[in-house]
Amino acid sequence: WSKDRWEGNGSTDPHLPNRFFIHPDSPAPGEKWMQYPISFHKLKLTNNTLNSNGLVVLHSMHKYQPRLHIVQSPDPCSPHNSGGYLRFTFPEAAFIAVTAYQNQE
Repeated sequence: WSKDRWEGNGSTDPHLPNRFFIHPDSPAPGEKWMQYPISFHKLKLTNNTLNSNGLVVLHSMHKYQPRLHIVQSPDPCSPHNSGGYLRFTFPEAAFIAVTAYQNQE
């Protein structure tokens, strides 16, 4: 970050495979999702690229934009047979992943 803008510096990090979090209550009909607030407290993030525990892997010092996909499935037992989806983004939830804080307080 320099003079109010991002500048490239050095080589890029290798591209991570697209990883996503499937809510543990999925699949479920819409009426179930409307009964109570939806929580993502089980979503876990890591910077360990060797992770095999289902955590979402992020690169440090990269900016991320959370997205929510709601997938319509005619057959809940076969989520790959999708009838379409809606995507929601939350600009106010954008963040930069860090691994260490340098704040002295």
